[in-house]
Amino acid sequence: MTMRRFFITVAALCVGTAVSAETLRLSHSYTEDDTRHRWAEKIAELVDEKTDGAVTVEIFPNQQLFKAREQYNGLVQNRIDLAIYPLPWLSGRAPLAEIGALPGVVSEPADGLEWRSREIWPMLQEAVAETGVTLAGGGFAMGTIGNTGEPILLPEDMDGHKMRGLGRATEAMMMANGATITSLPASEIYQALQTGVLSGVLTIYSSFEGYNLQEVVDHMLIGKGFVGAMHGLLAAPGLEDKIGTEHYEAVLSAVEESEAWFVEAAAAEQADIAAAFEAAGVTVHRLDDDQAAAWQADAEDNAWSYFRENVPNGDAALEALTTPLSN
Repeated sequence: MTMRRFFITVAALCVGTAVSAETLRLSHSYTEDDTRHRWAEKIAELVDEKTDGAVTVEIFPNQQLFKAREQYNGLVQNRIDLAIYPLPWLSGRAPLAEIGALPGVVSEPADGLEWRSREIWPMLQEAVAETGVTLAGGGFAMGTIGNTGEPILLPEDMDGHKMRGLGRATEAMMMANGATITSLPASEIYQALQTGVLSGVLTIYSSFEGYNLQEVVDHMLIGKGFVGAMHGLLAAPGLEDKIGTEHYEAVLSAVEESEAWFVEAAAAEQADIAAAFEAAGVTVHRLDDDQAAAWQADAEDNAWSYFRENVPNGDAALEALTTPLSN
């Protein structure tokens, strides 16, 4: 081989390597100090490791590419490859996704890890796939209640309160206990509590912190909870064709491995936020076993009945939560 042909061959190999390397676009709507952003960073790190650098992940936080809910359209159109997206936001297209904010199905982030080994997981994957995207993984951020006035320690304490919920099932539970519901964007919760439009709110811990609700609530429930918000790691329909099956499987493996990291990070964030609220003068109330059992029973009586009545195959989904996957 002549020297000239040698250099041409090497150059061609280098070009081929460069072309085969792929950068995936991962979008989310959270700030860079949010645990969900750090989850995205962990996924990127694991993808790089598992593909030996052949696939990298570029993260676009804080709605840089799409508004929060518009990320779904970005995925369907293959304009982004991955997104961290609250699963209940898909409930208009896939009613089963409402289970991602159903009271009584998780009490701490670790409970969500068990879903992969239960019949609920393939049910959710199938439901999400019918919307045109792939459920590659997920994790729970826990929610809790903060309020003004007398503390809400038991479901019946919501009687007479003006509440904002975390989804339709939580709102059904609140109304069954005598609360009135005010629906408004999360960005308006602070002002609504400040002006009395709301007297209580059920939302995730990071929203309590992100919207500085320690300035406008008197009380906060802490400890093991009764409701979480499942955040799905969604993948675009064209992802496997883009990077090939081998690398696609590596991405799925990275996402699954990252879930345990997110569980620990979410639990730590929850404890940190509770401590910060207490330091800011909010009276925190750690649920005891009897109180937690009362919330669980009320969730099953009211939120689950709403779910059964309004979600096709809702009964089967609830049963699937505790049914191990068959081999």
